[in-house]
Amino acid sequence: MKLRILGSNSSGNSYILENDNEALLIEAGIDFRVVKKALGYNLRKVVGAVISHRHGDHAKFVASLVKSGIQTLALDDVFASHGIDGNPFSHSVIPNKSYKVGGFICTPFAVSHDVPCVGWLIKHDEFGKLLFVTDTMKLDYTFDGLTEIMIETNYADDILDGRLERDEINLQMYKRIINSHMSLSTAKYILKSNDLSQVDNIVLIHLSNGSSDEQRFVSEIKRLTGKQVTAADKGVEIELLIPY
Repeated sequence: MKLRILGSNSSGNSYILENDNEALLIEAGIDFRVVKKALGYNLRKVVGAVISHRHGDHAKFVASLVKSGIQTLALDDVFASHGIDGNPFSHSVIPNKSYKVGGFICTPFAVSHDVPCVGWLIKHDEFGKLLFVTDTMKLDYTFDGLTEIMIETNYADDILDGRLERDEINLQMYKRIINSHMSLSTAKYILKSNDLSQVDNIVLIHLSNGSSDEQRFVSEIKRLTGKQVTAADKGVEIELLIPY
């Protein structure tokens, strides 16, 4: 199984989990024409898509997915916000309930953003158990047996504070960021709170363009966890290993 990064920032978020036979899309914030090209225009292998929340950088192209016949899992708020009503390929999910999508088992769980939002626990025989969590100030759960982690590391407190002091952002934006996105320190706390003994990869997603430091974040998380750590830059591909 391979993880492919098409975009992971406020301009648009989109990821693909795929092998030779099937693919699962995560988020719909990148032009669907780009997604189709990345798939070699083979939409038949796409078994479904999962989306975290309604904001455009995560869900702008959700209508394109359902119109293309892709089984799309998201909160009802996502479909309602994008004018999707009664489409047979739109499936409103309930947090903590599991859904089978091809060979993937996908379980949403509630997180703390400024609109209704979920993270996803995604299981597959070819990589084990993947945690996907983005656009949240905290995480109220711990998980056993994780093998792959994709976690928002949006900003560092000191960098964000410096931007506020220099008037690069206003107080309203500052408060929104700290109350709806995950800091480096919070990501570290979450990683320390979970059993990482079986984890192969930690992927840092949704880094802020102005309030993050990719090299620093990767270095600090790698030093904390001792794991392979990768920043989710556009075009990055990561091979996910079959668990023991």
